[in-house]
Amino acid sequence: MERGRDPAGAIWEAWSGVAAGNARRKVLVVDDDPSWRSLLALELQELGYEPVEASDGAEALRLLERTDCSVILLDLRMPGLDGREVLARLPAGGPRVVLLTEAGMDEVQEALERRPHYYLPKSAGRDELALMLQSLAA
Repeated sequence: MERGRDPAGAIWEAWSGVAAGNARRKVLVVDDDPSWRSLLALELQELGYEPVEASDGAEALRLLERTDCSVILLDLRMPGLDGREVLARLPAGGPRVVLLTEAGMDEVQEALERRPHYYLPKSAGRDELALMLQSLAA
């Protein structure tokens, strides 16, 4: 290891996919809370991803018609078309879905049973988000 090099920084760089030569990947962030969406978008940019934002389920489905996203970070509880309805309308073989929500475990479990996707509580930190995205090869 080089003297003076921060090993945690090297690990972070590897996790985040920002290392030289990695292409930016699009991640759709779907949440009705504009502050939360902005925070996630900023974190995704810092991790080397290209965030695409939707404020509700209907907007998310419209964006998916014209934008190729590898992962969707989806809140379950939203007014109008909520996360469960978005899940029901997604085509098989579509983007991987990470439920990023404060919903109760009963709601999360029900959504997870509908099709294979993933879950992170909104309280998860940046490291957990980075690791989840890396594990999905997004």
